[in-house]
Amino acid sequence: MTKNKANFVCLLVAAIWGGGFIATDAALSTFDPFTVLWIRFLGASIVSWCVVKAKGCHINREALKKGALSGIFLYAAFAFQTFGLDLTNTGQNAFLTAVNVVLVPYIAWILFHRRPLRIQILASVVCLCGIGCLSLSQGSILLSFGDLLSLICAFFFACHILSLEYSSKDQDVTVINAVQMSMAALLSIPGCFLLETWPTHISVDAILSCLYMILVATWLAFQLQTFAQKYTDAASASVLLCTESLFANVFGFLLLHEQKSIVMLVGGLLIFSSVLLVEGSDFFQRNRTFKRLSKE
Repeated sequence: MTKNKANFVCLLVAAIWGGGFIATDAALSTFDPFTVLWIRFLGASIVSWCVVKAKGCHINREALKKGALSGIFLYAAFAFQTFGLDLTNTGQNAFLTAVNVVLVPYIAWILFHRRPLRIQILASVVCLCGIGCLSLSQGSILLSFGDLLSLICAFFFACHILSLEYSSKDQDVTVINAVQMSMAALLSIPGCFLLETWPTHISVDAILSCLYMILVATWLAFQLQTFAQKYTDAASASVLLCTESLFANVFGFLLLHEQKSIVMLVGGLLIFSSVLLVEGSDFFQRNRTFKRLSKE
């Protein structure tokens, strides 16, 4: 697979997550937040291991270690996001969570000594500004304790993206996905069973929403993300994955008939521009490589 195709897959994952906001909102009307996390990760892990068995994938100790590490980062990100959302407003939480777009290139620089291209940094900043326009309900950011938790969440999402790039290069992505789903499900148990109670009545809409979260927004989306990051870099992936805010607003307008302001439209254009910048960075890299080979 080429890097351009891998980037398209990341964009597809963002679209799936954008649609998943509607399903998650419906599930939260019946289940508490950590119960939703446990249901989605447990269900996704069961599906993942069924696929692993059907494909006859080879499981080694290295894949278990790397998948578990990704699962820890994944659960930590969702957990801090949930606590942060409980203590701050939704727009603020979404904007601060999206800071992972800016964090990824710098964390990769520190860990892997891989200096990001200027155009990738520019794309991250443009995407972050766009998400801010889509998400912020107020004109200023006042950091509260909930905002701090949201920033920690952004850090773990950035770590998760980087860990997938690291683990997917030399391992079976199906096994990696199954292990990370299982680890996230295990870590969800304390919050689900110690802090929350099971609902007395479960509606059909809640069941259908959970099925969508398990099969599409969790298992399929993370399987595609893990596969795509085998062929693209974390900095580009982080920008493309954060376009979920754009897709969430589009689906909200089309399906829920939500009204959109001029500021939100500007945000959508900024996010789309960041995608074009990411594609431009790939062209720049290929062109620079071609020139270097020509001189040699």
